[in-house]
Amino acid sequence: MRAYDAAMAASWAMLPEAIEQLIEIAARENDPTPEALEAYRAARADNGERLTIRGNVGILSAKGPMFKGANLMTAFSGATSYETLRRDLQVALDDRSIDAIMVRVDSPGGEVNGVDELAAAIYDARAKKPTWAFISGQGASGGYWVASAAEKIIVSDSAMVGSIGVVLGITDRKKADERSGISRLEFVSSQSPGKRPDIETDAGKAKVQKLVDDLGTVFVNAVAKYRGVTADEVLKNFGAGGLEVGANAVAHGMADEVGQFEAALARLSQRGKNRAFIQSQKRIFGYA
Repeated sequence: MRAYDAAMAASWAMLPEAIEQLIEIAARENDPTPEALEAYRAARADNGERLTIRGNVGILSAKGPMFKGANLMTAFSGATSYETLRRDLQVALDDRSIDAIMVRVDSPGGEVNGVDELAAAIYDARAKKPTWAFISGQGASGGYWVASAAEKIIVSDSAMVGSIGVVLGITDRKKADERSGISRLEFVSSQSPGKRPDIETDAGKAKVQKLVDDLGTVFVNAVAKYRGVTADEVLKNFGAGGLEVGANAVAHGMADEVGQFEAALARLSQRGKNRAFIQSQKRIFGYA
């Protein structure tokens, strides 16, 4: 499958302009070869890891467009893989020198596929080590989904936060095929009438819309759970699919405070040390 077809077939929790940019890259006639991409990857190897350690804090970098797994597009664009972040998160949890975890987000979002698993893992990590998120630049759509799972969200003054929702694009190539003299015949098993909904009919459009709405509901419910509010509150106060900037995001309950990364890191470091000390005392004195 060409990169263009894969991009068009996916569901996205991502800013529209970022999706358009990815589609444009995928649609280029002269697709990059695996060899060229491997050379590009090698040149950036020093920056390829998503986990770094500052003192006693492990920092996970969720930067750029996000995909479930590493692929040619992630290698070419320097995007983030959910699976890589999940593995690095486990490393941070297992490393006894790391007392706390900071998820540093600057992302327009990404694929729906896989983001729920990463967010759930971040949410579970809160019970093991203090886990905060810091958003600078963008924490949009899938990027916000990931950040919302942390116990505290700190945003920079100009951070753009939100864009809660799902987008699914379908390309109708019938006219282009007709101009090219291409005739396509497709047979679908009669037991599966919902497998290829006809988007030229109202019924077909309704089926596709329901799919997108169902995915959107999963997104909203996840944010509600992670932020400790109801789904109705998310729908009412969290931008309705739009973005809020800095302090406005805090006022709407989408984030907890405005701050700077270094100051937030220092506070998280101390919180991690305090929790580690308390846990050590419990072990010494046999507390539950």
